[in-house]
Amino acid sequence: MKIVPYLLVLVILTCCCVPLAVMPTGAQELVVPGDKDGDKIVSEDELADFIMAYLKGEYLAENVEHLGLDTLREAAHIHAYYPRTITDSADRTVTIYMPIKRVVTLTSDSAEGIRILGAVDNIIGVTDTIRVEGKDYFPELLDKPSVGTWKEFNFEKIVELASDNSGVIIPDIIIISYVYKVSGVEGGLSPFDNIAVLGLDLYKSETIEDELIKLGYIIEREDEVQDFVTWCSEKEDAVRNAVYGRKRPKVYIEKGDSKGTGELGTYGEGSALDELCEIAGGDNIAKGIAKEYPKVDWEWVTTENPDIILKSEPKTFLGLTGDAEGIMEEVMNRIPGDISAIRNGKVHVYTRKITFGLESVVGLTYWAKIFYPDSRLDPDAVYRDYLEKYQDLEYPEDKMVVLPNV
Repeated sequence: MKIVPYLLVLVILTCCCVPLAVMPTGAQELVVPGDKDGDKIVSEDELADFIMAYLKGEYLAENVEHLGLDTLREAAHIHAYYPRTITDSADRTVTIYMPIKRVVTLTSDSAEGIRILGAVDNIIGVTDTIRVEGKDYFPELLDKPSVGTWKEFNFEKIVELASDNSGVIIPDIIIISYVYKVSGVEGGLSPFDNIAVLGLDLYKSETIEDELIKLGYIIEREDEVQDFVTWCSEKEDAVRNAVYGRKRPKVYIEKGDSKGTGELGTYGEGSALDELCEIAGGDNIAKGIAKEYPKVDWEWVTTENPDIILKSEPKTFLGLTGDAEGIMEEVMNRIPGDISAIRNGKVHVYTRKITFGLESVVGLTYWAKIFYPDSRLDPDAVYRDYLEKYQDLEYPEDKMVVLPNV
């Protein structure tokens, strides 16, 4: 952290009961508070000049232009803690020059991450995915302006949101995109300065913690990140301890949009759900297929004879819908059906969202409870904790998360 002797004066001023001054008419308009030369960095000399101007104007009654005390405090903070630079998940160097006060999220995963960090009020624009499909999960974002769909973004609207009434873009805004779309977003906004674009997925198990740490650093929410990471680690450790040394059931995980007995989507070697199944104490029957998302047929499934079948209900954000029973019945009625999972009623439909991204530890706990019903794990309590503590949402008492319930 940088510091200058003049900051001692500023601290004294901050603690004194002095009236907050406003910037006099004609004072210099600054894109970054405290930056005089336009490089978006508040240098020691620049901050010193502004502090001296403030002292002269407020205490020596000199007729000099100066910043108001609030702006001066902000300039001191920027000098001490900025710029901040990260390498995002698209391997791009992104530099932030002042505290982030506005966020446009192009993904539901980043909106969820921002809410975990307690900064959801900073979100000023979202996609229709959040406003329509995620309306129950993101009620506080329903009135936010739409900046397009998950397929096509409205760059004109993003620029409109980023600009003030005079058309100036203050660099206190970030746009968060999935990595595979970030180059297009960056290109669409390239004619405009001061709009930082971050490529963060926030759903891949191998990168999610690192991405959340980077996001927390960018928006000054490092303590909130550490709290959440610690909570997740504790819940994962509880699962590992509960399943350690036990005989693993054979598990078939079917994609939610698969139907019939022909090409059925599943999760093979290297996929997130293969890893989740392993940690939860299951033996994924597709783990030996050297593809993340292979296609299989029902004959292959019956030959493997799984003890448990898991299938997600797609596009669900908060609890199962009335379609879940039909999904389960479709699997139960497949022919031939003489496999262990169907004979023993071990076909489960679950809310897809609990197994991916930031809440995957919730799905992990539910799966472990399905695999080992006699364990002392309490997945409902974990889910309630996640929703109420980290998402500011009520637990859906009127909805099921897994069918049949565990």
